[in-house]
Amino acid sequence: MTTVEQTWTRPRLRSGVVLGPGQWRGEKLVHHVKDPETGWYYRVGPREHFLLARMDGTRTLDELAAAYAAEFGRQLGPANWQQLFAMLHRRQLLDGATDPAEIARLTATAAESKAQAKRGPLSARFPLFDPERLFDRVLPALRPVFSWWFVVPALAAVLALTGYVALHLTELSEAVTGGRRPVAAIVAAVLITWSIVFLHECAHGLACRHFGGRVTEIGVMWRFPIVAPYCKVDDVVLFTPRRRVATAFAGIFVSLLALLPFAAVWLWAAPGVLRDLAATILLFGTAAALIGLVPFLRLDGYYMLSHALNLVDLRTDAYRFWGRLLRGGPRAVAGYRSRDRVAYAGYGLASLVFGVTLLVLLVRYWYESLATWVGPFWSVTILAVEAVLAVGALGWLHRRRSRNATTTDTGTVTAPGPEATAGA
Repeated sequence: MTTVEQTWTRPRLRSGVVLGPGQWRGEKLVHHVKDPETGWYYRVGPREHFLLARMDGTRTLDELAAAYAAEFGRQLGPANWQQLFAMLHRRQLLDGATDPAEIARLTATAAESKAQAKRGPLSARFPLFDPERLFDRVLPALRPVFSWWFVVPALAAVLALTGYVALHLTELSEAVTGGRRPVAAIVAAVLITWSIVFLHECAHGLACRHFGGRVTEIGVMWRFPIVAPYCKVDDVVLFTPRRRVATAFAGIFVSLLALLPFAAVWLWAAPGVLRDLAATILLFGTAAALIGLVPFLRLDGYYMLSHALNLVDLRTDAYRFWGRLLRGGPRAVAGYRSRDRVAYAGYGLASLVFGVTLLVLLVRYWYESLATWVGPFWSVTILAVEAVLAVGALGWLHRRRSRNATTTDTGTVTAPGPEATAGA
């Protein structure tokens, strides 16, 4: 039997193609599929995943169809198989049925799509190096830190540290704000802070690598108005929810662990520049870690909550849920699982309260600051102009994203049955 005949009678996915577990996207359960050769990630429904997971070259089409019928109570006809194989061939996912030119095209389009995502008016990414070789070299020595024997006492230590900072907030603040700082101390604080942030990102990457994922990029990210390191851990979509949560939490965990030596300096050093520097690192480091846990900001805490709930994108889908609910009433969201209805409704309301509260506080602070400089009338005028500009900018960004979404290949794979899913 030739390779081509084998492909169509006993189909097998290309070596290296990885299928991820199910995650919920609104009403639908989706699975991620990674093609490491081209760099594409695709989303498929549970019926497509059922068939792809069994395409290992040992089962005939009849055997696959029988298993599918037993699982879903539906027979697959020639048209269904034709649709499935056409889409798999388009994505070059079948072993023995690949075209080098098409593989090259898919690789190029994936790279182009990633490059476009790295540049924007309010955000950009600048890759520095591929850390996989470095991580592979240091990971064997770090295996013990992934065991519960280390994690439990380390977690207790960082919780104790956070509690101590909260109880001694006034004393630490006085040490930070009191007196003038030498330039050397200011430079040291900046360098130490950046080093901790870099360790934070490496922790994400090492956790991802520990769980079997690839880490392809470390660089510097600009997200208005912040500049900070970043680490790409796209393979988390292939992990179980528990491992996704662990990977997302690893950064904050290491950031807090890195503060322990400064806590020792604060406790035992004599009063002076060194102790004040330790207070600065403790105060701002703890604050940054706690801010990162806020689930309404698109930071580690948000991803931890999304992963814990096994949802693809909690914020986006919560907004869609509320849009459908407000337009069509409860019947419009009857297809959601009951637990997801609670999650989307609760998160949407809580994020609205958080956003309005933060906006009110910012506007009040900015108004009071302007009023001391230009008076109440011009303060209100400036705030009104800023509001118009902000709304215009948000509208432009929304239109730009919508246009990109319609012109970019989404990476969808469709297959037999009614479950064509949204693209990755």
